[in-house]
Amino acid sequence: MILSTLSFAVHILVSSFRVFTPLTQVLELVLPYRNMGSKALKGIKKINFNTKHLKKGDPLPPFNGKLRVYNMRYCPYAQRTILALNAKQLDYEVVNIDLKNKPEWLTAKSYFAKVPSLEIAENVCIYESLVTVEYLDEVYPRRPLLPKDPLKKAFDKIIIEAIGPVHTLFYKLIMNPESLTEDHMTAFHKALTFVEEQLKSRGTKFLDGAEPGYADYMIWPWFERLLAFKEKDDRATIDGQKYKLLTKYINDMLEDPAVSQYLVPNNILFQVMEGYQPGKTPNYDLLLESE
Repeated sequence: MILSTLSFAVHILVSSFRVFTPLTQVLELVLPYRNMGSKALKGIKKINFNTKHLKKGDPLPPFNGKLRVYNMRYCPYAQRTILALNAKQLDYEVVNIDLKNKPEWLTAKSYFAKVPSLEIAENVCIYESLVTVEYLDEVYPRRPLLPKDPLKKAFDKIIIEAIGPVHTLFYKLIMNPESLTEDHMTAFHKALTFVEEQLKSRGTKFLDGAEPGYADYMIWPWFERLLAFKEKDDRATIDGQKYKLLTKYINDMLEDPAVSQYLVPNNILFQVMEGYQPGKTPNYDLLLESE
């Protein structure tokens, strides 16, 4: 009787919203843990992350109906969107973009010609990394990333803002290491201390609990890049004695399936990032060439 009533309710909801919402999204909202053929539950085909980076003159690939991410394989901001998609085990397509020689059609997919851009239906795109992740979390509620508690959600967003000095350190190490000052390093260590204190006060394996969530995935890309740079410049090193919880946290994040499947070898990441130095050009397809 209960199953019949539920089936009838689903039928009414689907009929009412069919015009406005794709069937898959309605079912996500009505039965987020359904056992009726979900790709997320049954497993999906392996995503091809390492596609050629399309440049000026390259044609736009035909839209195939999947979620599509306009991406750059080494972009930390685009990586945020990829991590959210991976964590939710959604089926999607990656279209990599040469950001130094952008294809003419990119502004039709991302108004500011930046990545990430998430194409949710043909010619319907949203962009900016945090926006895409919050959208995905609302539309695909299975495996939620954002905390439900408003205070915890607020502190997750504070953490994301607080690691700004980590971004600064990373970009200065790439572009102009000599410009790093004591003030930059002080701010960097203050940001690390803030994350360490958040891990301690929360008392969980990850910032968002027993598995990574919004804050974890949104800050991860910069910690991954510090790992690549620490062998070249010790200013990128995180002291394991001073930041014990953060060091363990980074090691745990490396083992997370959403993270591990998208990792780039440190030497490859470093080589690509070196291409951003004055007078050089990054080889976006270096990882593809090394396969």
